[in-house]
Amino acid sequence: MNLKCIIIDDEPAARKGLAEDIREIGQLKVISTAANAFEALEQINNSQPDLIFLDIGMPGLSGLDFLKLIKVKPMVILTTAYSEYALVGYDFGVVDYLLKPISVERLKIACAKARELFNYRNTRPETEASESFYVKVNGKMEKIALADILYIEAANNYIFIHTAAKRYICYLTLKGIEAQLPKEKFIRVHKSFIVSRDHIRQVSKTEVKINDVAIPLSKNFRNEFQKGVVQNNSLRRYL
Repeated sequence: MNLKCIIIDDEPAARKGLAEDIREIGQLKVISTAANAFEALEQINNSQPDLIFLDIGMPGLSGLDFLKLIKVKPMVILTTAYSEYALVGYDFGVVDYLLKPISVERLKIACAKARELFNYRNTRPETEASESFYVKVNGKMEKIALADILYIEAANNYIFIHTAAKRYICYLTLKGIEAQLPKEKFIRVHKSFIVSRDHIRQVSKTEVKINDVAIPLSKNFRNEFQKGVVQNNSLRRYL
């Protein structure tokens, strides 16, 4: 089955060229194009595409602002002439980031990523989908069970997902991974750390113990942590 996609770009030549290249590659079906974000909103809500190719620098409403508004959440491949937006784009969990002018070979790679992610999402059982997720590690999609995650640590443009058995290094932001995690299972305790609620062993005013690892508990997140984790618990007095 071909993935349904919409191209959103204010440049007519860019829309036409991208659509032609996508048709040549195959596996994706361009169901419509839009010249701006407002036009695209109606198309997405009506057709519910699997994937959108989204230009960032559009007049009126930028591509990144547009992502904050849409209710239907298709996969997203960003297209832009400016490389400085790459990291910001990954905060939204985008599939890929294509710099203009876009070569056919680079487009093929992005389309393959979208197809691979679509297959992962649609072939695993619903129970598995709610208990695990996939991240890209060294060019491959790795499945990680939520129950195995101890804590997640941010380091520059990467995150480290710590489990009891292994540490996964991913090119993501902490904000990006936080959006994929169920809030009832994970909580932010520091600007650089997310911890599993189930693996918390000890709490003090300034740190959280995950097994034998001390994770800093910052003042900015302490109130939320107290309400979400230790309220109605005897550990509350230490906070």
